[in-house]
Amino acid sequence: MLTSLRGSGAINGAGSFLDVAARYTSGGHALTVGVLLTMGPALAALFNSVSVTRAVQGLVGAEVTRGGLEELLSAPYTPRRISTAVLGYMAAAATGFWAAYMTILSVATGLVVAMTSAELHLNAAYTTLALVFPLLIALTSGSLALLVSLLFPRLTQVGGATGLSGGNLGNLVAMVPAIASLFVLTYGLPHLGAARLLLAAGGGTLFTAVVSVTIVAARFSPENVLDI
Repeated sequence: MLTSLRGSGAINGAGSFLDVAARYTSGGHALTVGVLLTMGPALAALFNSVSVTRAVQGLVGAEVTRGGLEELLSAPYTPRRISTAVLGYMAAAATGFWAAYMTILSVATGLVVAMTSAELHLNAAYTTLALVFPLLIALTSGSLALLVSLLFPRLTQVGGATGLSGGNLGNLVAMVPAIASLFVLTYGLPHLGAARLLLAAGGGTLFTAVVSVTIVAARFSPENVLDI
């Protein structure tokens, strides 16, 4: 059965989960533990990204509704300073959510190990990836949420024509990195390794944050806020 699952990895990912389990665990329940080690950080990244995206768009939407952005624009604040300040708020929110989700993931992992015969052999690269990856993906999603929210403030007003499943079009754009991380970890972790994935995630996060602030500074128009 294990041979069959491994051979079907290109279709359903079971082979990837078994490869991860073989690398980091021993003692049985390979598929279950492999799924946990692979999808645990991915789901933490997904939930963290949802929370951060909602926080950023909620902040911008609230400021747009009450006229806070108009006041900032009438004061000596440049679009770059405004976007950098929101980026700082996003980073703080992402860190808080990250701590909560990582606590949940750690408890879940401990329970699974305690209820099975599996033994974990986690190296420094994987441990760092599992801890840091969800935060990096959330920061990337938050940076995209910042970009969309400030360039298209109408998309922060949930409940209008852009409303989709309790969110909006801006949420969908910002959630692309988190959704992609599910596939990246499933198929990238066994083949690329934890260290390479972590470097790629870190570089992607830094690039997205810098580009987002730069684009907002260059393209942000007060008329976008005043016309709402």
